[in-house]
Amino acid sequence: MFDGPDKNNLTKLTLDNLAKNLFLSGIGVWELAVPTDDVDGALMTLNDSFLSIFGDGTIGQSISLREFLGLFVHPEDSQNFLNSLEEILGKSDDYMELELRLNCLSRGDYRYVNLSGARVEEGQGYDLRLVGLVIDINNNRLARIALTEALKAKEEASRALMSEQKRLSAIMDAVNVGVFSMDLMSMEVDYSPNCAQILGRDPSEMGHSLSERDNLVLEADRGLTYKAVMDHCAGLTPYFESVTRMLHKDGSTVWVLDRGRVAEWEHDGRPIRLLGVMLNVTEQKKIEQDLATRKEQMELFFKAADFGAWDYDVIGNKIEYNDIFLKMLGYQKGDLSETFETWMSLVHPDDREMITNSIARLRKPNNDSLAYEVRLKRKDGSYIWTYDVGRVMERNDQGRAVRVIGGNFDFTNRKRMEKELFEIAEQERKAHLARELAEESARSKSEFLANMSHEIRTPMNAIQGLTHLVLQTDLTDIQFEYLQRISTATSALLRIINDILDFSKIEAGKLEIEKTNFNLKNLVQSSMTLHQNQAEAKGIELSLNFPDDLPGYLVGDQIRVGQIINNLLSNAIKFTQNGSVSLSVGLKETLGAQVVLLFSVKDTGIGMSAEQRGQLFKAFTQADASITRRYGGTGLGLTISKRLSEMMGGTIWCESQPGQGSTFSFTIVLELGSEPKEEAQRSVFNLKGLKALVVDDNPTALEIIKAALEREGLLVWGFTSGAQALEYINEKRQDIDLCLIDWKMPTMDGLETIRKIKESGVLKDTVVFVMVTAYDRDEVLGAAKELGVVQVLTKPVTSSHLHDVLMGLFKSSTRAIGKKSRKNTAELEKAMVKDITGSKILLVEDNDVNQLVASKILGNAGFQVTIASDGQEAVEKVKANDYDLVLMDVQMPIMDGLTATKVIRGNGFKDLPIVAMTAHAMSNDRQLSLDAGMNDHVNKPINVNELFQTLVKWIPPKNKAKSAATGS
Repeated sequence: MFDGPDKNNLTKLTLDNLAKNLFLSGIGVWELAVPTDDVDGALMTLNDSFLSIFGDGTIGQSISLREFLGLFVHPEDSQNFLNSLEEILGKSDDYMELELRLNCLSRGDYRYVNLSGARVEEGQGYDLRLVGLVIDINNNRLARIALTEALKAKEEASRALMSEQKRLSAIMDAVNVGVFSMDLMSMEVDYSPNCAQILGRDPSEMGHSLSERDNLVLEADRGLTYKAVMDHCAGLTPYFESVTRMLHKDGSTVWVLDRGRVAEWEHDGRPIRLLGVMLNVTEQKKIEQDLATRKEQMELFFKAADFGAWDYDVIGNKIEYNDIFLKMLGYQKGDLSETFETWMSLVHPDDREMITNSIARLRKPNNDSLAYEVRLKRKDGSYIWTYDVGRVMERNDQGRAVRVIGGNFDFTNRKRMEKELFEIAEQERKAHLARELAEESARSKSEFLANMSHEIRTPMNAIQGLTHLVLQTDLTDIQFEYLQRISTATSALLRIINDILDFSKIEAGKLEIEKTNFNLKNLVQSSMTLHQNQAEAKGIELSLNFPDDLPGYLVGDQIRVGQIINNLLSNAIKFTQNGSVSLSVGLKETLGAQVVLLFSVKDTGIGMSAEQRGQLFKAFTQADASITRRYGGTGLGLTISKRLSEMMGGTIWCESQPGQGSTFSFTIVLELGSEPKEEAQRSVFNLKGLKALVVDDNPTALEIIKAALEREGLLVWGFTSGAQALEYINEKRQDIDLCLIDWKMPTMDGLETIRKIKESGVLKDTVVFVMVTAYDRDEVLGAAKELGVVQVLTKPVTSSHLHDVLMGLFKSSTRAIGKKSRKNTAELEKAMVKDITGSKILLVEDNDVNQLVASKILGNAGFQVTIASDGQEAVEKVKANDYDLVLMDVQMPIMDGLTATKVIRGNGFKDLPIVAMTAHAMSNDRQLSLDAGMNDHVNKPINVNELFQTLVKWIPPKNKAKSAATGS
């Protein structure tokens, strides 16, 4: 197009104009050159416009890429910049555009910019050249200037240096920015080809005057650019800027941003020439319109929901309200000053401290929301109740809330309804009081019943007293058991009479709760024994779950506690035709010197509907009249139980479904007691080490008996059928001392099981057989004796009863039992660990006596024991030797056990079993051991059975496969 020497002059002039345009428009230009095979040597070239915006006077136009990243790019944005460069280096893309933060060195802050660039390939030792623009978008991020896709400028295969004209063309094509120049004297405009390209037109279609340009602008937007230019020329704005809608050649509308400055002035100060840029901002406008639509929708929602919204600028101390908020309080726009102080003046004086505290909590980083009820003052002076909600939408770098939005609902009507409901509740309270007065007549009946009860109690007490005296004489076991049951049955009858008296006392407010020291287990077992005949007569199995961790002695009213238990057990058996009834006792909570106990009685009886459950605890009623007639009862038991549990600091409730049984539960609060000296000094026989076999098809009953035997020190194997027990005996050939076998079991009953065990000939002749039954013991007694059964126990088998039976069976002489136990214990201990005999154990213990005790126990059982006196020594020995397990004390000098365990785990011994063996026996001590990396926790003083079970658990078997039998 150009020939001769004038071509270079024109190119230079064009470049100068472009540079001026970009500088005046506040747009920086950058260029990146990457040498061949030397990415680290990449060089950035920055123009004067870039340096005037972001430099500080000390930075030259050419710096390395590393210097550019370190000086200008925000650390969090550096990787995004490098990722974009890598895509172009990898030739997966020829154009880059991203938003990042650049450091203004002169001001010391970061500003958001739009950085774009395009790839220009050329030779002369360079693999890659990039040219691009940096546009400051910090002041209008929502309407950020989007650069359109850069046109790819492919170079000819020539390796000659790119001419200045080609370089200018590459820059313009890369950023797709239209450049224009306006002669303010003639009002003629010259456009670059990119200006026409934005509108899809040929440059000739653009014209050269403002009027011709206005022909391409939508009528509503005409004159906007002219006004912006005139305001700038008059010195009203630092630069001109306008956004207009222009017609694309295809008929669509394009949003165009014109921006620029005066470039030349007359000597008298008149503007002569203006330079500017033209950008396509259609996408940004679409985003703005979408946001406006969403805002309009939100306003409609607020209006429909009658939601008064507000927006609180914390730093600027400004609150903006929507129209609904103002209308709610009777104000018009402009009536209220938009300050926090004005807002607080609307708040009721009694609510202001609450508001202040709620806002103060927003200072904490994790508190981003608020919600409260507040009274706001209307313009007429009245107050309305509002529910106010808000949320932090923005925090500064120090975590301080700088913007909070929220709103208010008017719920004055709801408050009025709450007041009305309160008045209704008050009326109901008065009605309830009237009902109580009506029940006064029933109390007179109670007084009469009380007198009758006193008359009956006299002969009943005589019967019970004489029975007690006879029990002190020499009796056979059968006579003693029958007389005990007579005594307990008499007590039950007296309790029925006492129910009537108790109800009278409760109604009169004269019932007092006593406080005496009593044995909880004895009380519960007494209640179970009392109801055994009742359950036995109906073929119902009675069971008890009494955990070992319950306190032995408590201070409270044991009579009243027993009264509740007996009432619930009696009802459960009464309303159960077949199946089972179980009583469980648990420790719900410890309150210093007091405990909260939870008792539950579960049955498989008829169950109840929700309506029936609602009548349970009312006086003189039961579930319904038909049940009352069929099952009998005074209807007072549950009412009294409810009052008693409440008087003892607890409550009572029922869970039930028709046909699915019921569970009655109650809680009480008792004080911890102490064991009497005479109980503590009672001698017991040593049963530890004896082996027992328990067979019961009821899993609950099996676990209860098994646990009771284990507490006595026996090693126990349990099975739910005779066939399982026979299979185990024949396979393992254990040396069993005691067999407790249930009578009524499916497929093979207890008698048949004992017969086949004897026929097998596996067990020794001295084995003791005990039959257990939930039915009449006399029915099975004869057949059992023929098989050599020495005792028949009636369910529920209580711990104390079982203890007495075992003492009777194995007390040929205290000395003989002791010798037998000692002899068997050593054999049993060796048998427990026979599969891991010879294992290498490192014992870490600083106390000499403890070292001796533990090493002897382990050595006698066949283990190879090495001793370390502290944690540091243990660490060194683990590094130098192979051990199967480490027994680690916790509290030691030099290095404690917790630290030593962490060091061992850190040295790569992740699979080496480490077991804490320590006197720190609290539950949190166990957790500390596990948290440090130990596998298990064994308490001191050493329980050999527990210790060996732990060793078997963590040391893999060496001699043969592990036994599959259930352990003790």
